[in-house]
Amino acid sequence: MKKQTMMLVLIGVILFIAGSAIAYASVQGAKKNTGSSATQAPVTVSAVVAKSNIPAGTTGQSMESQGLVALELIPSKSYSPNDLTSLQGLTDEVTNAPVQKGQAITNTELTISTQAISIPQGLDAMAVGISGAQNLAGYLQPGSHVDIYANITKLSVGGTPGVSASVAIPCTELAMTNIEVLDVSSTSPSLAGTKGATPGAPSTGRNVPGSETLLLALTPAQTRSIQFLSQNESISVVQPDQEVNPPAAGQCIGTDQEMTHP
Repeated sequence: MKKQTMMLVLIGVILFIAGSAIAYASVQGAKKNTGSSATQAPVTVSAVVAKSNIPAGTTGQSMESQGLVALELIPSKSYSPNDLTSLQGLTDEVTNAPVQKGQAITNTELTISTQAISIPQGLDAMAVGISGAQNLAGYLQPGSHVDIYANITKLSVGGTPGVSASVAIPCTELAMTNIEVLDVSSTSPSLAGTKGATPGAPSTGRNVPGSETLLLALTPAQTRSIQFLSQNESISVVQPDQEVNPPAAGQCIGTDQEMTHP
């Protein structure tokens, strides 16, 4: 009797160990399968993808109305930070380069459409070129207001408009103030956008363009003056604060001259 009891106890222990081993193996297998599935499952993100070849010069409105683009899921490994993630990113934009079918559209392939630029009534839109950071290249935004300075180096026959023959040459004058910038060809990224993702990480730096084109809103008389100064002299722009005592417009200040602040 005692021997039979021992046999039953031994069988029970064996079955318990076997059951535990089977349960452990099942759990580990499930974990392994789950981990494998998670690793193999593609992680996707939404992006605006070209459904057909899109030529340069196509507006965002045309792309949408003609069904040339769609919001699709793409593998995260193919995603670029410049890829558009919403069709709203096409609003008032136009392609500046051809886009191939199946390609995700990036913001570097788009520029603002001239159809979106509204010229104030009674004013002209004139494009002028500026060079270097000393002219705020890359720092101006559409909607900015600037003062325009003319750097006079020579006198034209009959005299340069607004410059007395007795004024020393070269000289610089404030040609016009509070001029609205309708559009800019490029802007520098914000400092916050170039800082490292990790707190305390160094900034990656910003690229400031060596030159830039500004589209300015000018009166017809201002347009004529800027046209003359751009062709015969040189101009520079500044973005002023709300000055209480701004310098006098049209007063050319040169070497050995002094101007007393009002």
